[in-house]
Amino acid sequence: MRGWKPILLVLLVGALAVNGRVFRAVGVRAGQLNTVGLPLEFAYRTTMAVDGRRTEVHVYSARFNEPVVEQLRDQFEQQGFEVSFRQTADGAFGVAKGDGRETRILVLSPDSQPNQMVFLFYPEVGNSGKSRFPIPGYPGGKMGHAVLDEDTDTFCATLETMDSSEQVHAFYAGVLAANGWKPATPPARSGNPEGRMAIFHKRNQVCCILAKDRPGGSNRVTLLVKGAGL
Repeated sequence: MRGWKPILLVLLVGALAVNGRVFRAVGVRAGQLNTVGLPLEFAYRTTMAVDGRRTEVHVYSARFNEPVVEQLRDQFEQQGFEVSFRQTADGAFGVAKGDGRETRILVLSPDSQPNQMVFLFYPEVGNSGKSRFPIPGYPGGKMGHAVLDEDTDTFCATLETMDSSEQVHAFYAGVLAANGWKPATPPARSGNPEGRMAIFHKRNQVCCILAKDRPGGSNRVTLLVKGAGL
């Protein structure tokens, strides 16, 4: 869940901004949720490559007091899906399986927001491909999720490593400089005393490296590239 949150917030803003386009849902395809009757307001639909697999993403908003997780569970089960959810501090993450397909569900409902956001991920059936990285992955890092939105020309990925944030930033400062990137800012505290962020630019491209130390466990790294030619 926490690995998805920074990715989705970035892509949500980008998708709504790209050329002023908003994608409207038309009908309900096989294996997808029928949202008729649910108190969800459609936001947009787009297609992304998630972990190398082409995935249709539908985004909705709902009032904060709506029991969205229960509503989604009931509707999926009525359509013959097997559904499981895991509650988190910021909402819930779920999976619905049926009709030979698997739908990923993410509900973001932080206390600071007046509305809840619902993300439904519909991957194409078949084997996933290899994610294309516009910058090197961190050596020895354990990959989390990688998302490419071609409409907004945005790439974002998460990984975990036992190395410190200082080691991560030292690696990226060197490898990005060798590939023509210039630092826009030095690694800086990102509101969390254990998190550091650095920003680089290369012509019309922007790269953000966020490395977060977690005492007693592996450290999380988020890679974001906007405007890269992928």
